[in-house]
Amino acid sequence: MEKKFYSIDELKNATIIDSEGLLYGYVEDITIEESNAKLVAYTLFKINEPAINVEKLKSILSSRISLEGNEPLETLVALARKENIEIPWQVTEKEVKWIKGYVPLSEVVLIDSKQLFIDDTRAHIKIVLLSTPREAIFRGLPVNPKSQTYRPQHVLGKLVISASRGVLGIAKEIVVSPGMLGFRVYRIRSRKKVVNWIAFTAHVKRMGLKEAYEKLVEFRDPYKYSKVDLSLTNEIEQLLEGMKEKEKILGAMQNYIETEEAGTEYVDIPYSEIVRVGEFVISR
Repeated sequence: MEKKFYSIDELKNATIIDSEGLLYGYVEDITIEESNAKLVAYTLFKINEPAINVEKLKSILSSRISLEGNEPLETLVALARKENIEIPWQVTEKEVKWIKGYVPLSEVVLIDSKQLFIDDTRAHIKIVLLSTPREAIFRGLPVNPKSQTYRPQHVLGKLVISASRGVLGIAKEIVVSPGMLGFRVYRIRSRKKVVNWIAFTAHVKRMGLKEAYEKLVEFRDPYKYSKVDLSLTNEIEQLLEGMKEKEKILGAMQNYIETEEAGTEYVDIPYSEIVRVGEFVISR
């Protein structure tokens, strides 16, 4: 990938992913001391979810060691483990944001930004990929530098990031080629709902509703428009306004609604290119 530079405004709130495919945090800012630049990372504890009781952890640590008071969460947890202190947890009553750590730019191997449009979800994805297992260490998880084997089901539905190509998209399907298993990763998979117009108008005609049938085919000739977009429903309702059988006709139309693909953009990647699978999938 061609190297690109990003301003802090462009990086703000970008998702930081460690080398194990785990969510480390989000970009808050950039701090520079002399010539050393670091990303300031924050984490969010959401309402009614288990979260580290940071204030209690600080209090426990302060009773044993001297703290400066501005240590990031990552440092507090590391100190607690060193002192054999059990990490206190709580269920949060409100969303809480904490500075988690400072990531040297030397640990950043990739920054990328892509628009994804998958089914009914449109999202602007910004990621920072690290060369180090910072989140795995933070969680106290074992880190295995060797290649690992993953079940295909663990890949599906996750965001795939290529260390060489950037954000690829969401792994949605398992695909095969001679002697090889792979995944179809979509950046765009848009769908739209349509009415099978030719079948629906034919049904209205069979219902013996001549007036309604004539209005509908005048609105859209079924031999020119075999399908019509569901977004035209309001106009169809207006056509039928005042008719005794309006609700019956609209109810019948529901049986002729179909989903069509409006556009796709995807890449197929071999299973052998999967490097790590965590909350995210990292490929070569």
